[in-house]
Amino acid sequence: MTEAENRTGTAYSADRLAKGLSVANVPTLLMVLVHLTGDRTWLTERYRPTRPKGLDDNDSGGLPPEAQQEVRQAALEVISAHLADSSPTPQLPEPAALVEMMSFAVGEEIPTEYGSMMAMDLGDQLSSQQHHEIPTRVPEDFRVLVVGAGPCGIAAGVALKRASIPFTIVDPHDNVAGTWRDNGYPGAAVDTPSHLYSFSFAPHDWSRYFASRDEIQSSLVSTVDKFGLEPHIRLRCEVRTATYDVGAQSWHVEIRNADSKIETLETRVVISAVGALNRPKIPAIPGLSEFAGPSFHTARWPEGLDLRGKRVGVVGTGASAMQTVPAIADTAESVTVFQRSPQWAAPFEKFKVDVPQYLRDILSQVDVYRAWYRLRQGWIFNDKVHPSLQKDPAWADSSRSINSINEGHRRYFTKYILGEIEARPELAEKVVPTYPPYGKRMLLDNGWFRTMCREDVVLETDGIAEVRSDRVVTASGVEHVVDVLVLATGFDATNFLASYQVTGRSGTNLRTAWDGDDARAFLGVTVPDFPNFFMLNGPNTQTGHGGSLLYLVECQLRFVMSALTQMLDNDLGALECRSEVYERYSHAVDQAHERMIWTHPDVHNYYRNSRGRVVLPSPWRIVDFWSMTRRAHLDDFHVEPHR
Repeated sequence: MTEAENRTGTAYSADRLAKGLSVANVPTLLMVLVHLTGDRTWLTERYRPTRPKGLDDNDSGGLPPEAQQEVRQAALEVISAHLADSSPTPQLPEPAALVEMMSFAVGEEIPTEYGSMMAMDLGDQLSSQQHHEIPTRVPEDFRVLVVGAGPCGIAAGVALKRASIPFTIVDPHDNVAGTWRDNGYPGAAVDTPSHLYSFSFAPHDWSRYFASRDEIQSSLVSTVDKFGLEPHIRLRCEVRTATYDVGAQSWHVEIRNADSKIETLETRVVISAVGALNRPKIPAIPGLSEFAGPSFHTARWPEGLDLRGKRVGVVGTGASAMQTVPAIADTAESVTVFQRSPQWAAPFEKFKVDVPQYLRDILSQVDVYRAWYRLRQGWIFNDKVHPSLQKDPAWADSSRSINSINEGHRRYFTKYILGEIEARPELAEKVVPTYPPYGKRMLLDNGWFRTMCREDVVLETDGIAEVRSDRVVTASGVEHVVDVLVLATGFDATNFLASYQVTGRSGTNLRTAWDGDDARAFLGVTVPDFPNFFMLNGPNTQTGHGGSLLYLVECQLRFVMSALTQMLDNDLGALECRSEVYERYSHAVDQAHERMIWTHPDVHNYYRNSRGRVVLPSPWRIVDFWSMTRRAHLDDFHVEPHR
């Protein structure tokens, strides 16, 4: 067989299929074989994969070459027949069987409670659908306004369109993609696997295992095109205020439109999708405004900036710095990094590694392989590490680690870092953190430690006292002459919804209700006194312990769409979260965080607000949050009939 057509009508080559399968992930192929054939021989000891180390894909499964070849040959035969067959993909295994299969694939026992979530995720992947409730009736005057055209706003648009709910998306910029539009600094990329950092309803043909910023931005633009969202999007429209009208049971939203004119939109529902990582944090360094050369935040990287022959200063050592510095070190004459505190980083075997074209064919054409590959990545990157982030009150050396597993992580990462700086062991004091691993966001090593070993790179750990026109002066008086100053200083992430003013039923401003940066919300989505107002990527919904932000956004959207469906089907005019529900949930979040590493006294991270309360990451396992958001319950809301 040379050429044939697959199930979707796309031509495929058996030779290309064989080449793709020769580099495919063996544990994933085992799951595909069991799913398509029902043959449990593939779950016996001969084919049992080893447990992957760290975040490794374990593509070989740790199997002997002859066993690997048996799997690949069987997969070629079964997948070829599957592609040529017009019958439906076999029914999903039952949740208990899915847990058994995935436990086999990842080399460790997965709790049975994950079965239903896995079944929904696989089902969504194989159908390219969103598992949302759909209203039976939508009145002509019912509209939803979505604020923000980043990933959250795009996902909301797709869900609303599929539900036939009229909507408009507004965004102050001249194109879509949110944070992936804004952050164009050198080396910008995702630190979640590309196939996991994807919408379940919009699989993408990723060229790298960890996609670059440009490719992610392109994928979001293509999602807008694929689902016909463009007519629903108004760009260069900045939301200034949103005020709830009790009598009309609607919101009056004031915007500055593309012509710079003030306009008021009336809408029954507002979905805020503005995100948290969009307001650069500029440090209060004396003299910063006096610097004569280019000086900018990484999120405002100047287009066409040429660093050849330039002495570059970089303030900060977080995620954006860890990506930027290795990317510019070969171009700049020198780089001086000003570090406040070191960062833990994990090995990154697939850094800048392309997905082989033949394997891209598999991932694009064989939906059952793509779905199982993503599901397996979900376990490796989602909840696997969550137990190790819980404080053990009996743990002796709690300054360095918080439990026995966390101590194992500390030793593993320390050994890795020391191996990376072997050429300059004296750097250990500067680059090995003293706080417990995962106390801050765990980073992936983009070549950071080896870059710190370069002769043309200086790591300065003394604090910055001031900036002058052409240099940075440290607290001890050392002067570093620089031509360009890059602020890799993160974002004002704890001040949620700071870009516009939201006024609720009682006339109270949302930021007043939150007392500034003390944001809270039931499930991160809804707040008392603000009827028919929902947030995506709101307080305590980010992925602190791991996982894909887009997956959590889809969970939140499932809840929002359930609320809207019940609102429409029951002819309700307003849904408002009950105060007792809100308070009970907020208390549970705080109690859970008190047991976790992010409230460790020696850890200082951007997750906490000015009061020390954790407001960004979710304390829950992914499976817990998935379960909480499967459906909105009207008992959690004050409801009003539509007037």
